[in-house]
Formats: sequence, structure tokens, C-alpha cells
Amino acid sequence: MQDFDYPLKASDLEFQARILLPDGAELQERDGAFVCTYELDGLALMRIHCSDNGLFTFLGMMAELPGKERKNELGVEFLEQLDEDSAASMGRLSKAALQNEHSLKCMIVEVRPSEQEDPEDYYLARVFAAGMPPLLLIDAGNYRIPTRSGIPLGISEDLEQPFQSLEWDRGGTLHMHTEIAGAINLESMHQSLVDCDLEQYGEAIHVRLQA
Repeated sequence: MQDFDYPLKASDLEFQARILLPDGAELQERDGAFVCTYELDGLALMRIHCSDNGLFTFLGMMAELPGKERKNELGVEFLEQLDEDSAASMGRLSKAALQNEHSLKCMIVEVRPSEQEDPEDYYLARVFAAGMPPLLLIDAGNYRIPTRSGIPLGISEDLEQPFQSLEWDRGGTLHMHTEIAGAINLESMHQSLVDCDLEQYGEAIHVRLQA
């Protein structure tokens, strides 16, 4: 796997971002964001953008609907739907997925300085999740799954993805990843994610964010 580590700052909020990509994937900087598209069992999409307004992290997997043909060129178009209004971004992505007859499993994690209450102890985050593997919150060698994931975008025209609030203790790590193919033992996999022992799960994009 390829391993990238970046310090990020959103006003007075500080983060450490670790991005782990399959061999062959390319990490690019585009319009002030880190982006990646890579073909797995579907097209994996990633975008991490940080500004004074906040940290905005997107991870997703695009696939064709049954009986349709996947158009990988849509990946860039989908990433272009993202901005610093995550709720509106999810709405645009849902519309684009429906129009192009694709499904999109995705997650957005945003942290805004303007919404913090006690940033010395914890960060308040918002999570939008549609069909993605569970988000892990890791602290002191333990983990929990603090949010739920709805159905993928592009499946239902009337689908809305409300945000979920998350208290993220300082020093804790959020781990998100694209789907991992094959039969897996979830308990063993989650422990490997906690330990960041990811070689056997290298055919996925992993993003680890530390507060």
C-alpha cells in the first residue's frame, strides 16, 4: 500500500490525515484538495478539503445499476459536485447518480470551527453516510461505531440523507474505508483497522483522521 501523512488545519482546529491507497492508485492535489479515483469493485472516489471554514472529507464507491454499464468518467463529475455545504453536496450527488443510472455509496465527514463548543476536549463533527462500511472511532486501542449508514445514493429519487452529530474526543482517530471484497471476519478486520495493520486489506482506500 501507499501511505501518505498530512497535517491539516481549519482555522484553530488541527488534524492529522493519513491516506492509505492501493498500489497503482494516484493521489492528486486539485483545487486545494487531495483527490483520488481508482477502479476497484466499482470506482472508488476520495476527496479531502481543508480551509478556514472546516475539514470536509469524502469517500465513496460508484457502481452501475443492474443491467447498465459503468461510466468511470463520471467519477470526476461526481467529485466536482462537492463543496463546503455537505448537505447540498449530497443532494447534488444523489441527483447526478439518479440521472446517470449509477449507485453511489459514500460518506462525508465535516468539522467546522464555527460549530465547536469545547475544542480543547473534543471536536463536533457532522457525518452524512449512504451505504458505506461503518465509520470507526478509535481511542486508546478501542473502537466504537458511532453512526449509521443509509442506503446508497441513486437508488431512490425521494431519498434524503440527514446528518448525524458526532463528538470526537481529542486524540481519537476516525477510520473510514471503501468496501473490502471477499469473505472477512468483521471482528478481526476491525481490530486490524484499530492497529492500522492494513496489508491484507490493501485493495481499498483507507482514510484515518486524528483530532
